[in-house]
Amino acid sequence: DEDAGISSTVSGWSLVGGSHSVEERVGMILSSDWLLKSYLFSINDACVSFILSDKETTQGRYFKRETLLVKFSQLQIPTTIEVRMGVGGLRCPFESNQCIMWCFHFIWVIEPKWIGRTNGPLSENAFQGVVDLLYKQKHVAGIVPAIEKARLYRGKGGEIMRSSVSRFIECISVAHVHLPEKVKRSLLDTINENLRHPNSQIQNAAVKALKHFCPAYLANVDDKSVNDFISKYLEQLSDPNVAARRGSALAISVLPFKFLAKRWTLVLPKLCSACAIEDNPEDRDAEARVNAVKGLISVCETLTGTAECSNCYLGEDDMSMLFFIKNEVMQCLFKALDDYSIDNRGDVGSWVREAAMDGLQICTRILCKKGSFGILSGSHKVESASEHVNRGTTENNQMNTLFGENLAIGLVGGIAKQAVEKIDKIRELAAKVLQRILYDTTLCVPFIPYREKLEEIIPDKAELEWGVPTFSYPRFVQLLQCTCYSKSVLSGLVISVGGLQDSLRRASLNALLEYLKASNLENHNEQNSREFMLSTDILWVLQQYKRCDRVIIPALKTIEILFSKKVFLNMETQTLVFCAGLLDSLSIELKASKDFSKLYAGIAILGYIASLSDSINVQALSHLLTFLGHRYPKIRKASAEQAYLVLLQNGSLLADDKVDKALEIISETCWEGDAEEAKQQKLQLYDIAGLETAQFLKTSHQISKNGGKDSSGTDENASYSSLVGSAGF
Repeated sequence: DEDAGISSTVSGWSLVGGSHSVEERVGMILSSDWLLKSYLFSINDACVSFILSDKETTQGRYFKRETLLVKFSQLQIPTTIEVRMGVGGLRCPFESNQCIMWCFHFIWVIEPKWIGRTNGPLSENAFQGVVDLLYKQKHVAGIVPAIEKARLYRGKGGEIMRSSVSRFIECISVAHVHLPEKVKRSLLDTINENLRHPNSQIQNAAVKALKHFCPAYLANVDDKSVNDFISKYLEQLSDPNVAARRGSALAISVLPFKFLAKRWTLVLPKLCSACAIEDNPEDRDAEARVNAVKGLISVCETLTGTAECSNCYLGEDDMSMLFFIKNEVMQCLFKALDDYSIDNRGDVGSWVREAAMDGLQICTRILCKKGSFGILSGSHKVESASEHVNRGTTENNQMNTLFGENLAIGLVGGIAKQAVEKIDKIRELAAKVLQRILYDTTLCVPFIPYREKLEEIIPDKAELEWGVPTFSYPRFVQLLQCTCYSKSVLSGLVISVGGLQDSLRRASLNALLEYLKASNLENHNEQNSREFMLSTDILWVLQQYKRCDRVIIPALKTIEILFSKKVFLNMETQTLVFCAGLLDSLSIELKASKDFSKLYAGIAILGYIASLSDSINVQALSHLLTFLGHRYPKIRKASAEQAYLVLLQNGSLLADDKVDKALEIISETCWEGDAEEAKQQKLQLYDIAGLETAQFLKTSHQISKNGGKDSSGTDENASYSSLVGSAGF
């Protein structure tokens, strides 16, 4: 009798249902409506306690739902089945459609090693029960349309239902349940709709469903349908809706090889474009770029890691794809390492950098593995993992390989830069990625300069505390000796040394000073060479990141700190070259700047340079005096204090009688008071110092002529802007 209770014990599992009347069972179903909606479709991670009915009835065993096994053989599916849960005997009613779903889930997750056990939980009868339930496929095919018809996506439980539906589609796709074409299209539309949902959990569930749905139901579609299918996702990569961009990138990442093999020339460039920061600030979305990076890497793995593309002979089209990965994908990932986007959540660009570092490692493996037997690199022998080669030059045949020294330098330098920046998680990940690259047991990444030094800095040991600043910085700062990595490492190191976090600043600064001090080196010339290399690298950083306050401000603070430690002041002729480069950069960076920390650091540096005995001190003093007429009173006061100290320390700048008069003007003027008075006092100091003021007066008359006002007008900002403009600021 279908309405009667059922009690059947098979393979130690108990299905209990005969202790309730029909009315009681109906009441139980109604009272557990919330449980049916929120629990029955969710069979993912939680554990359920089941009571064994054999010899171990008194012991409760806990199993993952993934290992759930119920025998359905010789069992007519009733309206509900009650599975007894827990020692307390809580009974949860299951509708027949849910029982079918549990069955399909069991087919998917069953461990293969169970098959063949004599006394194991798997038996022929259990499989026969599964086969019997396949006759219920027409009911399975109608579940999702019924849910959508009932509009169960609405309300508070709508998001739970969407995730559950995606999970359900995934299960029936794995089971290859026969579906009519109309239902297939309906399910695909459901997946696409969930891919556009702003909830990341719903998107991830839809991606998992699409991963199994494509090979199960779209394997035999024609090329035109596949083109339309992929084109839709590619168009959504530039959709104004950020959720659509996120979901489409993830959807492309799980497409099968058959879909991508003939269309990589469209897919890879589009994903590379999606990894870049959007031009319109309103369209920028870090999660979309993260998904684009992950999708790009996944597509590259699919195209190069499948059986269809793993044979030793690589055709012309295959080599074109590999060279695209080398020239375009790798460069795209290098650019992603420079994603420092910030919003109200903080440094969201770190998510992109994290994904890019993992992607660089994967692409490096692809290029090294394919390049070791590619038709263009057949003469190149890849080094074994036991060979540790310190390469300082490029081999002759590198231009014909998929991975050369230039790529290796960019790879190690870009990741090493992340290993010395301010976020602990990023530093730890960067060190581990470098560790995996250096000690890959399956292949050796060739052409890495200073490999022995890198292996000394990054040993092959597990559980090293790379996220601890006092451990990581003393190691990675040694890369400043390697000319090919030093600039990249320094551009990340200044972020920490000149940053705001005290503990991080102390650890990174101490590591840098210990490196420069070179107390363990007997050769004093090497200590000087380290300062020389560091000075040239700092000038490179200032030039490379011109007008980029994220790097320039901490770089200027780092220079100020090093000047205070007497670094760079005793390099003979290089000191003059270094200070001249600094003045050129300061003339650009401080012009029209409104950032107080940048202005303070620049004024302090000008004070140190003006205190030198070289001829460049006059130029530094001229720049410093210009700030005595700045629009901000605090900046005028700070520059006056620096000028006062400079005149006291460097007696060679002015004659003794002029020094006293200049000090008197600086000390008696209220620089935080009237701006017009400050300008007049500044011009007097220029006269005393013998500096040219004709340009300032000429510019002032031009302002009067062009603006219809005299030089003593009230437009302080306009007149001052012309003054500093004529001075080169």
